[in-house]
Amino acid sequence: MSNMASLFEEKSLSDEKPLASRPEQRSLPEPTVRPDEESGPDAGLHQVIRANVLTVVFEVVVPMALFYGLRAAGVSQWWALMAGVLVAVPYVLWTVARNRRVDLVAMVTLSILVLSVVLGLLSDDPRTLAIREGWTAALGGLFGAWMLVTVFVGRPAQLTLGRTVAEVKRGAEGAAAWTARWDTDARFRRGLRIDTAAWGAVLLASAVAHVVLVYTLPIDLISLVTTVVWFAALACLITWHVWYIRKEHLDA
Repeated sequence: MSNMASLFEEKSLSDEKPLASRPEQRSLPEPTVRPDEESGPDAGLHQVIRANVLTVVFEVVVPMALFYGLRAAGVSQWWALMAGVLVAVPYVLWTVARNRRVDLVAMVTLSILVLSVVLGLLSDDPRTLAIREGWTAALGGLFGAWMLVTVFVGRPAQLTLGRTVAEVKRGAEGAAAWTARWDTDARFRRGLRIDTAAWGAVLLASAVAHVVLVYTLPIDLISLVTTVVWFAALACLITWHVWYIRKEHLDA
């Protein structure tokens, strides 16, 4: 029996391949991250910020610069305003093609641009082209009014908007945890209502002031004055917002 056992042992040993002849186990290559690609919880937030900066540049700064550049070159108010309207169209169409869908912002922007062009072609009064500024402000005012309503009816708008920000920064689980504070934290509820009321009041007041300026200022001053007033109000509002959410620990 011992001889048979030794024979089986010798056969099993002979069947085994030497370590050197065994196929080498190759590890999967580690994924590489390109330098221009961001990762981490704030990557999505940075993309949102970049998108908003591009929107401001191509829909506010470039049209305003083109208008005043053409006016300095002696171009009439009507043509300078029309050029300021048309120059924003390629960027809006590019955002639609890039996202492969027409979202609410793009749809509103395109609607305002089309309305401005149609009204401009129907009238030779340059002020009709400036109506784009008034319509844009009116939409902001409607949004501000909606925010004020949510302070007293249902849940405040900043809870919904904050959840969107939290999903970008923390993912679905982090957003759910942040939103769940509404059910258990009275200070959280009060803080969101105050923050929502501040945003709604400022947006509504800015819209009213904007519309008044559009229809009372000289045409050559409309673009500059309304833009300065809007960004000044927005800068003050954002500064207060950042301070307040940190003070009340509302950061999404």
